Amino acid sequence: MKKVNFGTFLKKVILFLIPVFILVSCYFICDPFKVLKNYQSYSNNPVVLNQGYICWQNYLNRRDSLKYDSYILGNSCTMAYQSGDWAEFLSDAKPVRLFGSSESLQSILLKLRALDKDEVRINNVLLLLDRGTLQKITSPLSHSRILHPKVCGSGVFEFQKVFFSAFINPQFLIPFLDYRLFGTYRSYMKGIIEVRDEHRNELTNDIINPREEEIALLGDKYWEKHRKEFPERDGIERIYEPSVGKKQEDMLREISMILKQHNTNYRIVINPEYKQYRLNPMDFEKLKQIFGEDSVFDFSGVNDYTDNPKNFYEKSHYRPLLGRMILKEIYN
Repeated sequence: MKKVNFGTFLKKVILFLIPVFILVSCYFICDPFKVLKNYQSYSNNPVVLNQGYICWQNYLNRRDSLKYDSYILGNSCTMAYQSGDWAEFLSDAKPVRLFGSSESLQSILLKLRALDKDEVRINNVLLLLDRGTLQKITSPLSHSRILHPKVCGSGVFEFQKVFFSAFINPQFLIPFLDYRLFGTYRSYMKGIIEVRDEHRNELTNDIINPREEEIALLGDKYWEKHRKEFPERDGIERIYEPSVGKKQEDMLREISMILKQHNTNYRIVINPEYKQYRLNPMDFEKLKQIFGEDSVFDFSGVNDYTDNPKNFYEKSHYRPLLGRMILKEIYN
């Protein structure tokens, strides 16, 4: 039997551990996802961050001083509703936006549970729903979607493991190191690195889409320039298949229960969509049964709002000017 040289073995172990040590050190020094420590500002970070986590951390950072009592909940379409615009229809409100990218119904419920558990005031809620949100009954676990530990109740180790696993994935690590070393954005970095000035209000989590500046500069030519992002429509309304099953109904009823326990002044808005698909009428009726006839408003399908392409940045997101029109309708 060949005798093992301990010194040789130790050298091999050290050589193996060197890159591991470098990776771990790089992760802790750079904190690319901004989750290892608390930050007062998350703006203008080149790495695409978890927007839901940022919103909740900003809320935690300022809830004691700003005394939030009004909440905008839903997916990225919530950027169409600026807190200042919403506050005009409320009485002495202190609003904050607590959205999540591709938000699930379960995530919305967990956020309301967390607010309820913290015994904060829930005076007003603007809840945005659409078929995509209603269909999702579980919260995602990817690094870009996972909920804040204070919301989902996960342990710190489990939470950080998700981000470190994403960091060492070559699909992230290679473009990240490339950008850190050379400071040059390349097309293959899309979805990982995003170099742009982000118009984020750290106090309310409002975000102004940078395309608003492009629209101000180009006017009507914006929609000509981005014509490929606006597929042709035939004006025929198509209806989604039903989305609200037993699990969704249970979650919606618990959401309603929390709101009613807090005597919340709430509005439920079904998002308008450029493709003009309408939420299934059975789902709409179920929402009205749960939340009340006067509290649920459906802007999906073919209507004056969705007919006008100028109400949209592209086929997935609508603009604050449409958000303001909707606020006037649902509060007046």
